Formats: sequence, C-alpha cells, structure tokens
Amino acid sequence: MPVDFGIYHHSSREESEKLRNISKIMFIEAFKKLGYNGDEDINILDAGAGSGFVTYVTASYFKNAEITDLDNFSGSLIDNSIERLENNLRELGIYNRINIINDDLLNMKIKNNFDLVVSNLVLHNLGRRRFIAYKNIKMALRCTGHFINADGFIRKNIFVEPLKKDVSRISNIFDVEFAMEPSDQKKNAPWRYILVCMRPIC
Repeated sequence: MPVDFGIYHHSSREESEKLRNISKIMFIEAFKKLGYNGDEDINILDAGAGSGFVTYVTASYFKNAEITDLDNFSGSLIDNSIERLENNLRELGIYNRINIINDDLLNMKIKNNFDLVVSNLVLHNLGRRRFIAYKNIKMALRCTGHFINADGFIRKNIFVEPLKKDVSRISNIFDVEFAMEPSDQKKNAPWRYILVCMRPIC
C-alpha cells in the first residue's frame, strides 16, 4: 500500500497535506536552531507518532538516530492504526530504524532515556490531561535533552495568548527556549499552530 499519513480531524486531505508541509519546514528549522546537523547518534522519541509523519521527517534529518514511536493508535487521525504506521515506515524504507511502543503518554514509564522528544498535534487532544503527558515526557528526557512540541493552541480569551496558559502551567518542569509559527498565520486566530522547543528543568 502507498504511504498515507491520514487526515486530521476537522480537516480535509488537502488541508492536512498543507499543514504537514508547514510542519516539516518548522521541525527542520527547529533541529537546526538547536545546533543539530543531522549526523548525531542520539535517541529520539516521537510522542504520539500516529501514522509516522514526524517520524519520517525526523529520521530523514537524523540519519544515525535511534527512534522510538509511541502511540495508543486512537485519537487525532482518521483510521489511525499500528498497521498503517508499520506500512508507512516500510514504504519509506525506515521500518528497521524504528522501535514501536503501543502505549499512551498518560501511562508511559520511560525515564531519562531520550535526547530529543518530538510531538505534532497530539497533546491538545488530551484536554487538561495533557499536563500529565508533559510530566511524563519530562521524565523520559535526559537533562541535556529537548522537547519539540508542535500543536494547536486555542485562544479562549482575546487578552491571553494561546500558548501562555500551557507555558505557565509547566514552568516548574520545562524552560521554553524558543517558539515559532507559520509566517502567514493570523496572530488573533482562535486556533494557532505553534511549535515550542523546551528543555527539562533538572
């Protein structure tokens, strides 16, 4: 079967592909901004891997990295399944580089194992439980690591930036290094796609 990264909820296939193109550019820019040249032999976790899009972007950039995909295969993608992920990874020629764990971010018990955690359009699906996921991701990171989280942030109040609530709630476990968003995105939009790079406080 051909590679199929799926359709995001509340989106069309065309809109999903457009957002993925934007995501790819932003993740690669974030990797470079952190000083990675792609040759590093590091351990990476894709937190909420879904059908493997960010895994593919990450594996394409980091040629020597060991990558773990964690997902419970329900949630933000239509027809999300471990079979789709495995098929995509095989078709992309990276299946043998990826370790797949069928688990969720609320229950994972990984500790101090990863140099980098990436996640795309996952945590907002957890509602307030996302703060449990933030804690578990922090536990999974080495003290020298980073968490790159690209997600949709909802603006519920015209006076409050959509990212500030999450940042203030996790300021005891993460320091924000930088954030970026698509250049054509309206600053007063009710829903904004923002990539945030954080380092754990150890």
